[in-house]
Amino acid sequence: MSTAAIADAQKNVARYGLSVLLVFGNIGNILTIIILTKTTKQKPNSCSLYLLSACISNWIVINTALISNIVGVDHVDPQHTSNIICKLRWAGTHALLMLSRSFMIAGCIDRWALCSQNAIIRSFSRPRIACYVIVILIIVWTLIPIHLAIYFSNDTGRCVALAGNYAFFYAIYSLIVIGILPLFLMILFSFLAWHNLQTIRSRVAPTNGGVIQTRQSIQIHKRDRDLMKMLSGEVLVYCLTTIPYPINLIYSVSTSSIASSKSALRLAIESLIGYIITPLLNFMYCCVQFYVYAFASARFRKQFMTLFHRETRDVNFSENDSGHYLMPRQIQEQHNMSVFK
Repeated sequence: MSTAAIADAQKNVARYGLSVLLVFGNIGNILTIIILTKTTKQKPNSCSLYLLSACISNWIVINTALISNIVGVDHVDPQHTSNIICKLRWAGTHALLMLSRSFMIAGCIDRWALCSQNAIIRSFSRPRIACYVIVILIIVWTLIPIHLAIYFSNDTGRCVALAGNYAFFYAIYSLIVIGILPLFLMILFSFLAWHNLQTIRSRVAPTNGGVIQTRQSIQIHKRDRDLMKMLSGEVLVYCLTTIPYPINLIYSVSTSSIASSKSALRLAIESLIGYIITPLLNFMYCCVQFYVYAFASARFRKQFMTLFHRETRDVNFSENDSGHYLMPRQIQEQHNMSVFK
């Protein structure tokens, strides 16, 4: 295969692959935002708030950075001609992507706290705490990427990190902050959450209302278990789309000393693989949230279907914690009985 053919393949991946992600990403993220917003208004839940915040961050990313990448396939990318756009693009995109990842980490920690045997730890799994955490994360990830706005420039004709010490620092920073740390924290707290849930299940049996309750009055509703499934599915997708990034980064850094001796064919192949890993897989993670949730949770699929049934919306169906839909009179009766206090 010639270098020209590989270059054409990379352009086609960018032109068609990113365009497909843009369409399905917008559809999926908008539907997810609608569903989670409706659910959160009806019954606030800390994990739902984290998932909703991550979805909003992803939606902004695909309508800014992803569109910019698509434009750059057949036209001059504005980040290479405007220094201001260059700096805003890298700092802003990094902030939004890290916000999305941080919200997912917070969601994993929230599920772990919910299933904890310690009452103090369980108290962190509350909507009010989630709101505080979301605000803090927004402030933190607005400040941390400032170094990208300072040290990224298009003076060479391309928007890249300044050569020298900062380029080395950015490689290490990306490896740890983007590649390793989020993966480690998501996997760790997802494992701990499922371990705690299995421990609870091994000690007690479900009540008639579909609620798992221990002697310490730990309640794990079906809604919470569904959210855990949705979160676990997204963690899996994040792992699949992100693990190649640190591997490719380590390879690039370790072979940089022999870059001048690489053949044109090898450079073209490395460029194609690098493009598939970044930005294609990075943007893919931002676009598949809705489809992962729909696959992982029957409850989410039901909530999605209600968006297309006017009569269902008019009678204002509500779903109880055992996963059944209730008519208004049933809702009132269940409320009077105070089943789930």
